[in-house]
Amino acid sequence: MTFSSQMRSQGAGQRACRRRARIAAGLGVSLLALVSAGCASLEGKAEAAGFSDSTVPRRGEFVRELLLTGELQAVASIAINAPRTAIFQMRIQFMAEEGTLVQEGDPILDFDNSALADQVLELENKILDAEIQIVAQRNEIESTLKDLEIQQAEKSYAYDVAKLKADIDQEIVSRREYGERQLTYETAARELEETTSRISATRERGDAELDVLAIQRDKLQQDLWSAQAGLELLSIKASAAGLVTYERRPRSTARWQEGDSCWPGQTVMRLPDLSVMQVVFLVNEVDARLLTQGMSVELAMDSFPGRRLEGIIREIPSMAVTRSEDSQVRVFKVVSSLSETWPEAMKPGMSVRGRVVVERRRSVPLVPRSWVTWRGDEAWLAVPSEDGNAGGQMRIHPVSGNATEYVLDAERDAQVVTRFGLGGVSAGANS
Repeated sequence: MTFSSQMRSQGAGQRACRRRARIAAGLGVSLLALVSAGCASLEGKAEAAGFSDSTVPRRGEFVRELLLTGELQAVASIAINAPRTAIFQMRIQFMAEEGTLVQEGDPILDFDNSALADQVLELENKILDAEIQIVAQRNEIESTLKDLEIQQAEKSYAYDVAKLKADIDQEIVSRREYGERQLTYETAARELEETTSRISATRERGDAELDVLAIQRDKLQQDLWSAQAGLELLSIKASAAGLVTYERRPRSTARWQEGDSCWPGQTVMRLPDLSVMQVVFLVNEVDARLLTQGMSVELAMDSFPGRRLEGIIREIPSMAVTRSEDSQVRVFKVVSSLSETWPEAMKPGMSVRGRVVVERRRSVPLVPRSWVTWRGDEAWLAVPSEDGNAGGQMRIHPVSGNATEYVLDAERDAQVVTRFGLGGVSAGANS
């Protein structure tokens, strides 16, 4: 936004003053007093804002100030966040009343635990089912092994008998009987080996199946422990004594309240340290560029009329944010220090007004705003005639302005400077 366009965007009251000034200029110098009287209300406002004003051109000090609005904030605080649990979205069930002084261990925040309680109950039932399944599987395996061990004992006995018969000298029995005994022995040995292998395979398979069931049960147990821990996290107690303050919801001016739902990790409230406070101003994009770190700020609080504080601009963020989720207005959260803190009286959220001198020029030619008319980008100054008759207008080139006056360009507006005797040594702007 150009300086000239800023000058054109003034209020209706100032335009009315300029109209009265032009009428007075047309009637002559004798009617300038009427302009002064007509602009008295504007002059009173200027004095209240800290500006010196005159209803005639003059040479003097020019001050341009920026008025800010903000609120108190603790420099340090304990953030109370929604716990990180298996629940993706949690509903706030209880919040300690904002402004309450709590002691360490006092309950300050509870979330709806019905979902986790149902999950705990479901997991406990699943673990019980898993235990029953493991016992049943173990019993089945043991029963199968018992049957195989009986078969193994029978096969072992048959093997021993067949071995004794097979070891008889072939000269004692007939060749046919000897052959049959050898065949019986080989069959018994093979069946015993097969039964022994079946026992080994059954035991290995059974152990593997039991291991799988145990792993599933252990996983359910881990989930149960996690759900139980989350259930405990849903009830938050104060970790230190402090004053409860609610946080604003993301991209909104509304603060959290009971019944709202939030995500894990979101800050819901704070316990601020009231011993050291600061001020956070919400400054629009146009005005923020006029501020720099280190600027002094004169502070006033509605809660303590008549008591003045000082501050210094400490932080100007590089990125603007929207005032609320539905707003398109972007602001900068500018942080100012506070010369002193009154812990027993100051509370976070109290409104604060600030005044910053963003431009100061000493001994410069000044003309009242009420004398100036804008035509597009051109500024014209109403000039009364020397003989008291209707005067004319002179083109001027303002280099700056505040609520009541414009600063002339001493070189380009030399004719106006000479006309009103505004010459002298000028000093540049000091922010």
